Amino acid sequence: MEAARKVEPEFVQRRQTQRDLVDYKTALLRPGNLRRDVQLVDISPMGFHARCGTDGFERGEAVSILLPLVGIVKARVMWSLKGCFGGQFLLPIDARAYLDCLARLREGSTRD
Repeated sequence: MEAARKVEPEFVQRRQTQRDLVDYKTALLRPGNLRRDVQLVDISPMGFHARCGTDGFERGEAVSILLPLVGIVKARVMWSLKGCFGGQFLLPIDARAYLDCLARLREGSTRD
């Protein structure tokens, strides 16, 4: 069975890989070790999309996100709009590690 994919027409042409849908609460670290809880919406080995409430992010801002089995992954904010933002990992997640992480993300999913 193929995993569900999220389609966002305005960003699809710029993405290098498809994203896998998830619904997972995790932590994001901003400069100065400021921790922020976020809701991970989708992910790929190259990056992610998350909801963050009312906090804004600046394009290019350095962040780190906590992912199961992978740990803390450094990323750069690529876009931010109305409580959501997208990040690109500084180093892609290894394919095997990504599949293991994705399985764990889906186990902890809050989607019905």
